[in-house]
Amino acid sequence: MKFGYRLWFFILLPGAILTGCGSGDRSMSAAAPQPVESIQAKVVTAEPNVQKVTFHSESLDKDMRFNIYLPKGYRTDHKYPVLYLLHGYTENEDQWVPELGADKVADQLLYEGKIEPLMIVSPQIDNSYGFNSYMGKYGDYIVNDLVQYVDSHFNSVAERVGRYIGGVSMGGWAALYNAFQHPDLYSKVGGHSPAVVDDDWSTTSGLKGFLYPTDEVRRQRDPLLLAETQNLQGLSVYLDCGDEDSYKFYQGAEALYNKLQNKNVKSEYHHAPGGHDAEYWTKHLADYLLFYAGK
Repeated sequence: MKFGYRLWFFILLPGAILTGCGSGDRSMSAAAPQPVESIQAKVVTAEPNVQKVTFHSESLDKDMRFNIYLPKGYRTDHKYPVLYLLHGYTENEDQWVPELGADKVADQLLYEGKIEPLMIVSPQIDNSYGFNSYMGKYGDYIVNDLVQYVDSHFNSVAERVGRYIGGVSMGGWAALYNAFQHPDLYSKVGGHSPAVVDDDWSTTSGLKGFLYPTDEVRRQRDPLLLAETQNLQGLSVYLDCGDEDSYKFYQGAEALYNKLQNKNVKSEYHHAPGGHDAEYWTKHLADYLLFYAGK
């Protein structure tokens, strides 16, 4: 089993690049989807309340997969909010569900009456960072194709108030980027050990070239800069990172938190013991779900 903390990787560029918080917990306190043509999907039951779905993305012009968790007692006469959870680099749609166990933690919190019933969608985003690039139109796939498919095939709350997005590492960056670009599409966003880098690119020079090839492109993509230019009022933001994160992503997460606070955006930051690994993320799964769907 592989996890998103294995973040030494090679993007289709020369050279190797990588993605990817003191002790104790320091807690600090979109455009509507475009219609997608009717598409056929293959649905395979994995667990009693988890399905793996394969559908054709018009934006990418290829089949893509996602796992969907349906809360126990799921009814066709009831609408449920949807949480989209994006995986880390080298991972796939299985990272959150079932590998990290987000479905099992959701079951337990529901049993304890601590969260509202919700659906969890963990989509395949490849190694794209979730934006439109030479790799394909992954941003359009996430905010258009995927959302439209879920809203038209499952009993979702098909509006901003019932739509959340989060992710780990690369997926955390992608979640923040897409939520900040489309603040009227999502009401909550979580960056869990997000691959947000402040000014120190000493270990991520190749990644910088991929994400931000020019200053102008960086202004359009960097969550740190989007926090300054986008109207994010009404969006709730959750940031966290382990104090031993091997990529020091706690620096970018805290810098982003400070920018959000200066803009009076509802946000919180948690700097807790742990590294950039599955042990840290599974330990905090309940915290994440309480943020998205807590009563």
